[in-house]
Amino acid sequence: MKQAVLWCCAIAIAASLLAATDYRSRDPDSSLYVRLSGELAQQPPSRWIAPEWRGAWNQEGLFREHPVGILLPSVFLIRAGVPAGQAAYIVNMLYQAAVIALIPLVAGVLTRGFEARALAWVLQLLPVSFVYRIRGNQEHPLLMCFLALIYATHRARTNPAWVPLMAVSFCFLVLVKGAFAMFALVGAALWLVVVPASSATEQDGSSRWAWVGLAVAASAAALMTAGYEALYVRTTGESFLEFYRSTRLGGSIQFNDPRVVPHALVNVGWYLLRLAWFAAPWSLVAFAVAWVWAVARVQGRTAQVFEAASAQGIQWALLTTFVFIAVLSPALVRAERFIFPTYFIIGALGVVTAIRRFDAVRRLAERADRFTWLPIAVWFLMFLLSLGSKVIRL
Repeated sequence: MKQAVLWCCAIAIAASLLAATDYRSRDPDSSLYVRLSGELAQQPPSRWIAPEWRGAWNQEGLFREHPVGILLPSVFLIRAGVPAGQAAYIVNMLYQAAVIALIPLVAGVLTRGFEARALAWVLQLLPVSFVYRIRGNQEHPLLMCFLALIYATHRARTNPAWVPLMAVSFCFLVLVKGAFAMFALVGAALWLVVVPASSATEQDGSSRWAWVGLAVAASAAALMTAGYEALYVRTTGESFLEFYRSTRLGGSIQFNDPRVVPHALVNVGWYLLRLAWFAAPWSLVAFAVAWVWAVARVQGRTAQVFEAASAQGIQWALLTTFVFIAVLSPALVRAERFIFPTYFIIGALGVVTAIRRFDAVRRLAERADRFTWLPIAVWFLMFLLSLGSKVIRL
């Protein structure tokens, strides 16, 4: 409860500062979503499903790059009286708070308590966190839903009451990221395969409810998508899915192009460099432990080199990262934001490894663990630094 109160105070102060400075991001995606949210808030709810470009990015007509999930929370805030120019950034702060709360929960399944809790403040210092500190775009809701689905999937192994959270988190992710939501579903399935049940109750159930939950989440998302399409056609007279399939998905990869393989290999290198930088310096530790794990795996010595939970965490992190990069590398369009969750996955792997391998890092994590308010303080301080630097530049 105390943590929740502190978060509410920190976010309320931060929101007031955004409004007082009339903060506007220079990020083109954020600026677009801010403008679209403000326009939708002035329209009746029946039109919220169909935002329009209105000249943004030299585009006209209906905005169908992705569903409207990223816009709706901001629209509700604007309707409640929050300034339209800052509503999207305030919503994004709520997503960030949820991510910071979820990271130790997910990591705590495979790591010691203080190691998992250290991630809540250390990962805020990753280069990627500075880049996406005050934004109004899709990356933090993507990470939030990704983590929520993983954690709910694990808890559903012993308690089917977590299945609704699995469905809600995945459906909201589909509303925000469209087809990209499938990465979260794959990540959750890999979790069930790689991370075994840890108790007799879970073993007896063979994770049955968790697998059922994934099926329920996928089915609920399919039904929601069908309803979304029907409502969109009724509102606009045009199909959302046909445009999205042909433009956003159909034209993204040309498998019949003989250059697709060298193109994919170049993109693999490009994504790995982004991964190394945006998760630095912990990515270097993660790459090193990944190499040690791979060698031990080939030699059949994994059990001698790593604890069981460590080996499982490494395997899940590497497999999930591999899925992101392998699927996205053949695409004609590449962007660092496409693999956003992997920066935190690899960063977490590096941090936990460093805590276990280096005494100085472990002592720092143990001392910091005494201050339960530290993740909130780091978040607020980094927010102030980011806001100050951007306001001064403006």
